[in-house]
Amino acid sequence: MASGLELLAKSGAIVSAAGVALLITFIAVLLVFPVTKACVGEECTFESAAPEELQPVFSPGFFAASLLLIAAGIFMIRYSRWREGKIAN
Repeated sequence: MASGLELLAKSGAIVSAAGVALLITFIAVLLVFPVTKACVGEECTFESAAPEELQPVFSPGFFAASLLLIAAGIFMIRYSRWREGKIAN
């Protein structure tokens, strides 16, 4: 039977893997559907060639969420290992 700290470490690995999957999705969509720059006078806008369903992937929030998931998963793993070390000593 897994202890609570082992379970936390395994959960952290799953959370981190989910964040990596989101980051890979972001990069893949960015490579497949390039972003174009459209300037009218002094004002420029950036538009993606991606279909409507994939537009939310290009938001800064999606990128930030993937990085936060990776960081949270690593934190969970590191914390569980740190607590295991404290309990062993």
